[in-house]
Amino acid sequence: MRIKQVEISGFGRWSQKKINFSDDLQVIAGKNESGKSTLRAFIVGILFGFPSKKGNTNVYDPKDGSHYGGSLIADFDNTVVKITRLGRTKSELTITYLSNQLTVADPEKWLADQLAPLNRDIFDNIFNFSQQDLAKMSQLKAVDLQKLLLNIGAVGSTGWLEVINDLEKDANKQFAQRATGKRPLNIAAKQYQEHTDILLSKDAEVTTYISAEENIATLQQTLSQNHEEVRKLTRDVQELKNMVQQYQLYQSAQVLQTKIMSSVLPVADEDILSLQRLKVVIEMHQKKVSELNELAADSRLTADSVAEYDATATLAKIQVAEHHLQELVHQKSAIKANENRLRERFPNKKVPELLTDTEQKTVTNKNNSIPVILVGIIIGIVAFFTFKPLVVVALLIIIYGYYIFQAHHKILNKLQNRYHMMSFSEIQLVQSDMKQLSEWQRQLVVIEADIFDQKYQIMRQLQPIADHFKVQLNDDEFETVIVALIHNNDQQHMQTQNNALLVAQKQQQILTEIKQHQDNLVQQVSNQQEILKKYHVLTEQELLDLKQKYVDQSQKKQRHADIMQQFNPEAIKKLHEVDNETALNQQLVLLQKKLEQTQQQSLILQAQLSDMQAQQHQRTSDDQFLTLQQNLADEQTILIDQFGDYIAEKMVVKWIDHALQLATQNRFPKMKSTATNYFKRLTGGKYVAIQFVKDDLSLISETGQKYRVIELSTGTQEQLYIALRLALSLVVADIIAVPMLIDDGFVNFDATRRQTMIDILQEIAGQQQIFYFTTSFSHLAKINVINL
Repeated sequence: MRIKQVEISGFGRWSQKKINFSDDLQVIAGKNESGKSTLRAFIVGILFGFPSKKGNTNVYDPKDGSHYGGSLIADFDNTVVKITRLGRTKSELTITYLSNQLTVADPEKWLADQLAPLNRDIFDNIFNFSQQDLAKMSQLKAVDLQKLLLNIGAVGSTGWLEVINDLEKDANKQFAQRATGKRPLNIAAKQYQEHTDILLSKDAEVTTYISAEENIATLQQTLSQNHEEVRKLTRDVQELKNMVQQYQLYQSAQVLQTKIMSSVLPVADEDILSLQRLKVVIEMHQKKVSELNELAADSRLTADSVAEYDATATLAKIQVAEHHLQELVHQKSAIKANENRLRERFPNKKVPELLTDTEQKTVTNKNNSIPVILVGIIIGIVAFFTFKPLVVVALLIIIYGYYIFQAHHKILNKLQNRYHMMSFSEIQLVQSDMKQLSEWQRQLVVIEADIFDQKYQIMRQLQPIADHFKVQLNDDEFETVIVALIHNNDQQHMQTQNNALLVAQKQQQILTEIKQHQDNLVQQVSNQQEILKKYHVLTEQELLDLKQKYVDQSQKKQRHADIMQQFNPEAIKKLHEVDNETALNQQLVLLQKKLEQTQQQSLILQAQLSDMQAQQHQRTSDDQFLTLQQNLADEQTILIDQFGDYIAEKMVVKWIDHALQLATQNRFPKMKSTATNYFKRLTGGKYVAIQFVKDDLSLISETGQKYRVIELSTGTQEQLYIALRLALSLVVADIIAVPMLIDDGFVNFDATRRQTMIDILQEIAGQQQIFYFTTSFSHLAKINVINL
């Protein structure tokens, strides 16, 4: 059962309040008077009914006049219902299935069946406790505290212990175990003895009476012995009947004993766990070595595949070629510049034809017409004065000179027109450049062809390098690209060297790790072989088979021991002597016949006693004697009644104590393991075992010392009590599993133990819902906390 939600209409300080809960550990924190105890009482009231005003009990009347009661949503094995109780004096219970909104016809019976065998008292004794319950422990005497812890497995043992104390006190008020006691039974016994002495002093009157009394006493003793014999035979018959019923069980125990092997080597769970851990570690190391070997192989492949891409030599050649290309470009530029300078000297940058040799001579040689004309003039002057006919010759010479002058001048003008009116000196100067123009043009063709071829070669050599480094080629910027490629190549060369170094380092690290794992693997395999060798087996499966044989052997031994514990030693001896069931039945028939004979003898003795008592009654005719005898008989009757009450109270005390021990012995072994674990954790490992033998409870410390409960501190006693209470709730979980309510039960715990207690509650909460009410709460783990 798990509580999902409460909705309070009116209960104490709460009114119109709805609270949702988690299914595991639910912490409800709040200051004093915040309503924690009221909420706890509301949950119990919804389940078992609201409290009445009898005994001055707090009934939690609503403070604001709200309608008394509320509802609770609970999950009973996946059946979610809403339980509603309204009204205090005549509360009405309604139960509704939330799946289909149908209501239960008989809600009280349905709820009682769901909670069975729980009632309010059993619930309070197992699943509901507070700091007040723990505080009561400090008020108990040492022996009562011992009994309380021993009987914690018996539900309601606290109330029975109070009954025992009351009976003990009442019995001790009646009788004291000393001769000088002044209590009622002591006084009555003394008075009876005095009156008996007075009655016996009358020898003359009672001689016959006393003789008859002795005979009656003797007969009564005989009859009492006979009755005792009848009771003994009755017990023997009953025991024999039980033996008949148990004989088959005893036979099964004998058959089981024959199957128990005596030489099965016990296998420690620690060794199996160690072997399993070693197996996991070995597999881990083997897997790691395999992975590292693969990684080493991959690393070697990586190292082999890290081929250094070194284009340094190629780039150097390309750089030389690029320098040569630059020289060609510079030559081309220089020739182009010369050509351009030459062309720029002429309009439209058109270079005229080169001077012919004749034209060169014409420009170079001086004009001969002037000397010829001067010769003609001189001859004419001389002829004019000497020989007149020679004047014609002189004229012809002058005409010829003029003709030469005109022809020379015409040629020069033509040349100047061709050279765009350049001076003859300039024409002479430009002739050498003009002569080189054709050579320049030829050189330009050659140079351009070389440049094209050089660019092609450089592009062809640079392309794979540029592709490798993903650099865009530009045939106009070879130098920048080459510089960039050289930089990239240098960077890649350095990166390659670094990668190679890293690969080598990684390879060495892998080899080191492989060596470490191999060493650990050898050690773990050695440890594994030592464990296997310890049990003379070769494999883990053989060890597990040996463990299973040991477990089977232990179970058979335990089963045999459980069966044999049902028989007392005398019954075992008798059962062992029985040959078969038929002989046992024959023995029962004989014993029953003997019982019938003894009973018949008792009837005969009883008849004789009745006759003797009738005769004795007739002898007591004296009034005084009769009065004394009657008074003595009355005193005897009263004394017997009083002693009967006293003995009854003492026997009831022993019976209750014995019944509680039996209940505890039935529960305690099942609780022992869990309670020991919780107590060990709560005490920080100081106490490692709880020892329970009949009516004695002892604690074993980590040093092996034994402590009684009364030797523990108050806090440790509370921790033991809580460990047993929690263990009991888990033991009965197969019968009934309801939420546990704890109201500030760890006040005397220090911070460490309180944290440990919360951890334990978290573990239990996985199987059982727990409500922990506290004034303050802090814990490292994430826990659902409701702050009121």
